Amino acid sequence: MNQGPPQGPPTIPTPEPGPKILTFEEFSHRDKVNYPRYGNFFMYFGGGQGDVFRTTAHYKKFALEYPDMATTLYEKIQNRPENKSGDSSDSLRPFDQDLYEAYKIMRGYGVPDKDLFS
Repeated sequence: MNQGPPQGPPTIPTPEPGPKILTFEEFSHRDKVNYPRYGNFFMYFGGGQGDVFRTTAHYKKFALEYPDMATTLYEKIQNRPENKSGDSSDSLRPFDQDLYEAYKIMRGYGVPDKDLFS
């Protein structure tokens, strides 16, 4: 016997809780000594030790899915003017929004902040 369609309102599955993604304000916050909360996240797009950051699986996935963003952000970080005090935090401030967009994508892969920021 065919029972027909289910009666009553449709059920909507409860979304799985995902990783908490920081707001832009939380992400770009600087502490008392002007150190950004995102720590070394910019190194994915920097020189020197950045090569080590770019070997991670989540960065490789990001670069494969967003090649233009990865390249543009790399060029911006590499070509940023250093300030006279040598404080990289101030020289990175103009790129906080770009870094935040990259952060949201990589965080969406399930990578914890501690891994992205160290």
